[in-house]
Amino acid sequence: MTGAPLVIPVFIPHSGCPHRCVFCNQKAITGQKSSLPDAGRVAEIIQTCLTRSRPRSRVEVAFFGGNFMGLPPGRMSALLESVRPFLDSGRVHGIRFSTRPDTVTKDRLKPVAAYPVRLVELGVQSMDDRVLSKADRGHTREDTCRAMDLLDAYNMNAGVQIMAGLPGDTREGVIQTTRILADMHPETARIYPVLVLKNTRLARWYQRGIYRPLSLDQAVDVTSRSYRIFNQAGVAVIRMGVHVSDPEMESVLAGPWHPAFGHQVLSRILYWKTVEKIQAFQATRLPGRIQIRIHPSRESRLRGDGNRNLLRVKKTFPGIEFCVCPDPTLAPDQINIVRIPA
Repeated sequence: MTGAPLVIPVFIPHSGCPHRCVFCNQKAITGQKSSLPDAGRVAEIIQTCLTRSRPRSRVEVAFFGGNFMGLPPGRMSALLESVRPFLDSGRVHGIRFSTRPDTVTKDRLKPVAAYPVRLVELGVQSMDDRVLSKADRGHTREDTCRAMDLLDAYNMNAGVQIMAGLPGDTREGVIQTTRILADMHPETARIYPVLVLKNTRLARWYQRGIYRPLSLDQAVDVTSRSYRIFNQAGVAVIRMGVHVSDPEMESVLAGPWHPAFGHQVLSRILYWKTVEKIQAFQATRLPGRIQIRIHPSRESRLRGDGNRNLLRVKKTFPGIEFCVCPDPTLAPDQINIVRIPA
């Protein structure tokens, strides 16, 4: 069995959501209508994933795409109970779900606590009340703080989801949101640049020139900075960028979408790390020809699309000649700078 857990997604698009945020079009992202699956459908999804996947040491069922704890108590319990046969048989080991911070209350957590809930992901989006209000989120920064405290009291792990490029937000605002949340020590984080989807208020604002989405470069930049903050705080970033399959691409009107957005982010981080390493090397040695050594599995990430990162390095350090040298003895994300003898 492999060590990585198998997470089986069960989508409940927009179910349980009391608000329709300015950016929201769950049907476009999930490709599903706003209907709640019954126990039979949940069992079918789980069984199909178990059959098609290689054996894993841990399997979890995840209810995503809606506001799980905003569902009527009976429906929430029915979804949890639909997983019980798989829990009892040992084929599934835990449950996770996403929800709004303001729906995490003692009354709603009590029945949930009877199940092996592994992770509760909070749709935080921002810790700036002004930005939350413009996005019509319907919750506040204080709601997120309260939810985090309650999950901790019930010994449930928390995940956070943030968005970059919300109306009225800035790069500095996103970074500040990241810092606040990183200090709360959630287990996981997701970073989603805002896409303009058809049939949303944001689409109308975009068409009227009221809203301008982030460029791809801006989105990569701020996501990279947020990733580093979370990473340094020990928070695992488990997703960067919104997954949109080909059939749903027609719903994306504008915004920083890229099929390998996460790779772009990690590539940018390696560029920054390379620059920092060269600067430190320069501070103690005379300039000259150098090797940038990196593990072979990370070479393409270091180079960037079309060697873009290397071109940036050359522009940043015009007086240095360099080459990239794969070194399998290094850790995957380690970079060493070595001077080439004259």
